[in-house]
Parts: sequence; C-alpha cells; structure tokens
Amino acid sequence: MITGHNWSTISDVNQATPMILIGLALVVITIMNIFFYETLKSWGFTLSSNQIEVDENLPNFFEAVKLKDADWIVKENRYYREKYGFSFVRRRVEERLDDWKTAKKPISGIAWYNLLANPKYVRDFNYIPTDVGDDREDLIVDGDDAEGNDCEQSDMVSILVNLAYVTPHVAAKFRFAPGYSESFINAMNAEE
Repeated sequence: MITGHNWSTISDVNQATPMILIGLALVVITIMNIFFYETLKSWGFTLSSNQIEVDENLPNFFEAVKLKDADWIVKENRYYREKYGFSFVRRRVEERLDDWKTAKKPISGIAWYNLLANPKYVRDFNYIPTDVGDDREDLIVDGDDAEGNDCEQSDMVSILVNLAYVTPHVAAKFRFAPGYSESFINAMNAEE
C-alpha cells in the first residue's frame, strides 16, 4: 500500500512527525555509539559494564507479609472460593499464608495487587471485607427482606474487581439479581 510519504513530505508536521524524530535520534545515537564510543566513554555518556549488586537485606516475601494482611487475603480467598467457586490466590499460597507467623521486617503499605486490599478503595466502593467477622451481614443493608443474601451487595464489588478469575462463559452470561450467589456457584461448578 502506497503511503505517500517521501523525502519531500518530511517537512510536513503531522501525526507521524514524532516517529520520524525518534527514528532520527536513534540513528544518530547508533552512529555515535559505533564510531565515537571511546570519546563518549571518556565524557561519561555511556553505560558502564559494571554489575551493580544491591543487597538490601530484605527477607523473603512470605516472611515480610504482616499477619493481618495474610489473614485478610486468606479469608477473602477462602470465602469467594466456597461461596462463588473462584479463587484469586492459588491454594498453595493460601495455605502458606494461613500458617504464618509475625513478620520481623514487615512490608509497609499494601502487600497485594488487589484493589480491595487498599482501604481507600474499600471506602469508595462501600465494600465490607469478609474478615470483619460474623457481623458482616448486619453491616450490609440490602434492598429486600430475604435472609441469606445480605452479603451479595458487597460481594458483587469483589466479584467485579476479580472478574478475571471467573470463567469467561459465566462472566459473559451472568446477571446480578437478588439471590444471585446460588446461581453463580452453580454456573461455576457446571463449568468444571
């Protein structure tokens, strides 16, 4: 396919201009690196071949996770595996974190790449974590009088945040409605 680009159109400024400038810069850098390497090295404009060894004396990740954070991820994962049929942490990792002790050099901040591990997102999404205990259902106000589905309103947040762990067929066809937790686990079990 003919693009219409040639040396006479190089002075036109359009959407391709940044790419030509980057390309020209790379050609100049490559030529300078090939023919003038020693001069650039003496001026300090090259990367050194020295290996930088960083030893921050950090422990293994599992030895640095706070007990509170480990308990949170274990309870969240176990709840969603049992109630909805999906896990966002491998069982082996869950078992290792469940049998954990206090960290001597704990991770500061948030240890997980899970949105709901961040208290700011928990507040913004009005999510009630599963580790609050047996009072979780009392903390969630849903729109019906039926018992047993009170947590579904908060659970929906975690399901949508962790939708990547739900099988594609279930994610594509599933609809949220009162009592969806039973049909969700049945659909997930049917996929196995």
